[in-house]
Order: sequence, then structure tokens, then C-alpha cells
Amino acid sequence: MNVALSILPIILTFACGYAMVAAKILPRSNWGDIETLSFRLLIPVVLIRAISGSDLSISKFGAMVFSLILALTIAGFLVLILRRVISHDRLPNPSFTTLFQTTIRWNAFIALAAAELLIGPEGFVLIAVAMAILVPLINVANIIVLAMFGDGRTSIRKIVIIVFKNPLVQACLIGLAINLSGVTLPQVIDQTLDLIGRATLGVGLLAVGAGIKFRRLLKLSYAVWAGIIFRLGLCPTLFLSLAAFIDLSPTQTLAGVLVLAVPAASNGYIVAKQMGGDADLYADILAWQTVLSMLLLPLIAIFLAIP
Repeated sequence: MNVALSILPIILTFACGYAMVAAKILPRSNWGDIETLSFRLLIPVVLIRAISGSDLSISKFGAMVFSLILALTIAGFLVLILRRVISHDRLPNPSFTTLFQTTIRWNAFIALAAAELLIGPEGFVLIAVAMAILVPLINVANIIVLAMFGDGRTSIRKIVIIVFKNPLVQACLIGLAINLSGVTLPQVIDQTLDLIGRATLGVGLLAVGAGIKFRRLLKLSYAVWAGIIFRLGLCPTLFLSLAAFIDLSPTQTLAGVLVLAVPAASNGYIVAKQMGGDADLYADILAWQTVLSMLLLPLIAIFLAIP
């Protein structure tokens, strides 16, 4: 299956979710519970099963994970510099925190689906390993920035509680604990997790498609442009440079780029609302990132010449 056909099911699943909303088969107001189901059960189940049964040796994945962490750290640092360069009148703190979030957050739904279709089972495991390491780090970084620059009031204790109450963080920790303990999941438990996890990619992609609002694509402020360029331009470029320097394998290179070339995670919108960020700007940036990433992913796969 060539790259175009590999990415087509993702686009069609997006379109199906959008069509269900547009045709009022399932209005957008009803998708909140579906998103909650995905966030609190489906993705955590996939993470627990994938991480608990994966080979997490540093020698196998360390270089890729290190490159991802370094690329995101550099990108995040460059966003932080903007706070010193751009005035508060042009970029208020809530908008700044949203720009930071949409730069370093990434949508696991799309990355997992793209990896499975473009790479196969190995790609799925690579993305799961990246999630195990990056999800806790990214959530901590975003919450700290929101606590420091957002309009919301929070304390260190509250930051710690928010991080550890995140279902994705909890799932990563559970998966890591099982993996490091050497315990093998009983067959009946493994089969149950597998059965639940099969719904993850389809439901997640439908939910993302249902959340797209094309009228938002007309809102192209400089902050929206910055969110697009930092996420879909700067982050993949930084990783590709590091991957070439470290000489990562083609498979790990593509998996790493998929992490950084997908749009930001939609849960950042909720975090922005709860912690004083600019949630409307987050939605505007996310809409453009989602559409453009669907055009970018096939080009990346062709460029990297992954069969």
C-alpha cells in the first residue's frame, strides 16, 4: 500500500466524524462524553498494554526518545523567549501559554493511527514508548508554564495533583510499573485490554474530526501563524536534524517525526480553560494544525522513503 492510500483511511475517518456533526446525526454537543471515554479509558488501556509488554531498553529506544525530548525542549525554550521579545499587549500571557501548549503537545490519536498505517506494529510500539516518556514530561511543563503565566491561580501542590490525576500519566506509570516488575499480564486481562483498545484509534479519529470547525480556519492572526509554524515546521525540523546527527534508523526517524508533525492534543483546550489560558486561540491553532498535518504526513513519509 503506497503512502497516499495509507494516509487515506485517517482522512476518511476524520471526514466521517465531521459529517456526523454536519448532518446532525450526532451533534457536536454530544461528543464530550465520547472524548471523555477516549481520554479516560481507551487511550490509557492502549498505553498500559503497549508499555507493559514492550522492550523499553535504553539501547533500543534511548536515542529516539532523547532526540524527541531535546527537540521539544529547544522548541519550548524558543517559545519562552517570545515572552521576552513580544510585548504583553501584542501577546497577552493567556495567549502565550496557549502558544507554548500548542507547540509541545501532540495528538496521540493521530500519531498512533499514522504509525500503525505507515510503519506497522513496530511503529505503534515506538509511539507508545514515546508517549510513556513524553506524556508526563509535557504535562508537567505545560502546567508549570500555565501556573506561572496564566490568569489562573494555582500552587505547586495543585500542579502535582493535576499532573498525577491525568489519566494518560497514570496509564504510563502503570504500564512502566508492570514492565519493570517483570510481571506478565494474565491472558484474560491482556485479551480484555486488547478488546477495549481496538476501539481507540477509530473513536479517537472520529472525535477529532467531529471537533473541526471550518469557520475557525478563517481566523489567521499572527498568534495562529506562530502556532502553526512552531508545531508543524520547527519541531519536525529540529528532530530531523538531531536524527541525522545521531544516525537514527529510518523507522525510528519516521516514528519520531510523526510525534512532532501531528497537531497538538485536544485536551490542551480543556487545560487552557481550567488554568487561565486562551482556549479560543487554542481551538483556532488546533483547527489549522489538524488540516495542515493531514497534508504534511504523506509528504514526510515520501521524503523519508519508508516502504
